[in-house]
Amino acid sequence: MAKSKKAEAPELDRDAWEYLTYAPGRTCSACSRTVKPLEPVRRGVIDRVSGAPATVYRHDKCPSRTVAA
Repeated sequence: MAKSKKAEAPELDRDAWEYLTYAPGRTCSACSRTVKPLEPVRRGVIDRVSGAPATVYRHDKCPSRTVAA
């Protein structure tokens, strides 16, 4: 019998992120905290199975390593 694998969120390479920006009110994809005004974040895009790619933001120096895209 084949073992079933748990679906995991993709680990995104920091260098693959598009650029450093500001996105107040958005949610960090790693720690799920709301981005504050003038708090630097990296913008990235992930492919989805159905629909257009999703834009995600992550703190430049996020305290969390958990990925929840």
